Amino acid sequence: MRKTQIVEELGEGELLLPALIEAALQANDRAKLRMTALQEAVAHAKAPLRPVRLMDAEARTAGAAEDGLDATVAGAQIVDGGGYAIPSARRLMDGILDDIAAMAAPLDAAQVAAATGFSDRLAALRAAFAGIAADVLDEPALVRLTSARRGGEDSAHLLVMDLHKALNQLSATIAAETIAGARALGVLAEDHARIEAFMAGLNRTRGLAFGHPGLDTTASRSGARLILQNDIGTTDAHVIILAVEGLEATVTYTDVHRSRAKFFISLFRDFSATWTPLAERSVEGLAEGGSFFLVTGRYAARDTAGLDAFLEAVGAHLVFLIDWNKARKTLQTFVDKATAIRLLTDAARARFGHRAFLELGGAELIFDAVRRSAEGRVPYGARLDRVLGAGAVARLLGEVLRLTSEGLGAQRSVRLIKDEVRAELARSFGSAEQEVLTMALTQLGLARMLAAEVAEALDEPGDGSDGIRAAFQRRAKRLEEKADRQVLAARDLASGPFGRGRRFLPLAEWVEEATDSFEEAAFLLGTHSRRDATDAAVPLAELVSVAMACCGDLVRAVGAACEGPAGRREDITDALEAIDAVMEGERRADAAHRRVLAAVLGDPAPVPASALVATMEVARAMETGTDHLARAALALRACVLEEVGS
Repeated sequence: MRKTQIVEELGEGELLLPALIEAALQANDRAKLRMTALQEAVAHAKAPLRPVRLMDAEARTAGAAEDGLDATVAGAQIVDGGGYAIPSARRLMDGILDDIAAMAAPLDAAQVAAATGFSDRLAALRAAFAGIAADVLDEPALVRLTSARRGGEDSAHLLVMDLHKALNQLSATIAAETIAGARALGVLAEDHARIEAFMAGLNRTRGLAFGHPGLDTTASRSGARLILQNDIGTTDAHVIILAVEGLEATVTYTDVHRSRAKFFISLFRDFSATWTPLAERSVEGLAEGGSFFLVTGRYAARDTAGLDAFLEAVGAHLVFLIDWNKARKTLQTFVDKATAIRLLTDAARARFGHRAFLELGGAELIFDAVRRSAEGRVPYGARLDRVLGAGAVARLLGEVLRLTSEGLGAQRSVRLIKDEVRAELARSFGSAEQEVLTMALTQLGLARMLAAEVAEALDEPGDGSDGIRAAFQRRAKRLEEKADRQVLAARDLASGPFGRGRRFLPLAEWVEEATDSFEEAAFLLGTHSRRDATDAAVPLAELVSVAMACCGDLVRAVGAACEGPAGRREDITDALEAIDAVMEGERRADAAHRRVLAAVLGDPAPVPASALVATMEVARAMETGTDHLARAALALRACVLEEVGS
């Protein structure tokens, strides 16, 4: 009953009556079973050959499985000098006295007139049994424990009987009913709508617990306040009390985990509720170490519709608190703490949560997908975020949370859900590789712009001032530097033992070489006057046009390859056809380059040597660029064919 400890610590002891009565009735069952076990043990000691009554099954039902009642009965013996040696007798005796205390608790809370007398009788029994240290009981002790005869000394059995009678009378004074699944005691007619609003939210998301115990709700009256209590889960210090008075709702929430308490508060950002700072409190004997965090939120509604909306939101969010810390730690196997909390928050807001993910194995679900779908891509022991990148892993985990919840909710087979997770992981690896392809597309766009700059410069007649030529060179250099940054980023992705998109890196690097060649051609054009025309002008313009076409064809090939294995067969065909066009373009560029050389060497006009050399060097740079584009196309072709064959 540690949860009741917390509520009492919060100064809300009067709110516990329904839960205390329920616990008292359970304690009544345990006490009677334990007394029966002692009586059966004495009977077995007196007649060892008689069949032993098996009691462990009853003990499990009564919540006393740890007592080991079968062993207690079977091991009982008569000792010399009188009395009985009964295994765990002292433990059973203490358990009976604790059960009696639990039975008296609701009578104390309700301030029943007879409560003081019951407490005095219990104190007398504790004093009478205080001297018994060993598991040996004599006849007077057994009578004091198990006798139901009146007229002599008081006994534990008599006190249990009297307490049970008083509990029944107390329960009869509280009208019990069920409202939308909540156990309601002593509520007013006007409370029904508020209870139904809370339960509407709770029941809408309850299924997302996927079998986890908790979420039982009790409604009761405390003066002018309607009180809603929810079990949430099994953690002792995890308590929520919702008090409604008029149009104001007050949420009192305790948690041993500060992070989960902050998460809970964050779920209500759509409501203008005010929350106190998280305060740390302590309770002696608390299972989690004695300390917990307390926060109180107040929401003042404008009307009953607004109040009901808040109550419904509180009910709907409770399921996302169950196993929250376990889910956070599991996600932190793959991402940092802040990202894990963000994923859980997003999952709660999207109404699918995390319980299904844990139910299907949690981290092991991801590890299994890696083993089956990413073998060879993820080295043993490597963190997934180092392989895919933090952003990609976060997106993957968000999808896994959704797939598992929707899958279990729709009662799909576990095998199908695991296959969907594997497919999502495969798509994540594809996305990582597409980043390199995207960078290569950017490079190709810049390379084509450089080739277009060269073509435009060749079309411009005359000399141009030194300033114009210098500006032209600077523009070309800026384009080349932008392209360089793309390949550096691609190398960063592909570097190290966990390289992403490494197989597409040669494509980006050959495109970089082509870009460098085109920038060199632009630089050469900017170093001399173009006033002296040569017969090589026409084939040189054709060469530059072919280079631009090669860039366009390779853009088409990379764009089709971005579809990857998920694309249609037509996408693969388009990629291969575009690659073939690049190769054909490279052959046309070779032919145009030879025509440029022939024109320069055979030109009879008196042209300055510097102009002839510049023309040949520009042609050489542009033709070299198309060679690099062809090598880039071949690198891409190898990757495309690898996908087709995989």
